[in-house]
Amino acid sequence: MKTIMMALLVLFGLTVWGQEDHRGPRHGKKDKFTAEQRSELQTKKLTLALDLSESQQEQMQELLLKKEQDRDSRMAERKETKEEENSEKLSSDKRYEKMNARLDAQIAHKKEIKNILSTEQFEKWEKLVHHKKHRAKHNERGKGQKGHFRRG
Repeated sequence: MKTIMMALLVLFGLTVWGQEDHRGPRHGKKDKFTAEQRSELQTKKLTLALDLSESQQEQMQELLLKKEQDRDSRMAERKETKEEENSEKLSSDKRYEKMNARLDAQIAHKKEIKNILSTEQFEKWEKLVHHKKHRAKHNERGKGQKGHFRRG
């Protein structure tokens, strides 16, 4: 009797665990917005957070649209190279070039934003970016853990 109950318990546990959405309703599902939609949403969020004027909104919209289109092209390029190379690792020189180009793009983006925003808005924007990066690092650390428990 004990073995039958244990077998049923294990079978039930595996069945529940094997369900597709056992990690939550949105696990693995990301909204596929276009670059225009993403840039518009980001601009509206920044407008709420930084109280942007109409001209600032237009400038930020253009800047973010350019950034999102560049992001899409990089993702498509990465997907093509991944399929061609069968996930071979990049050499240190190629990695260095990519990291250097990414950092140059971030510096240029920051300069453009600094030209658009006032000093107060720029400081607030930097705090928002810092908070977002900190939150992303915190979320990365918790990925391999099964559960989050709090002590009393």
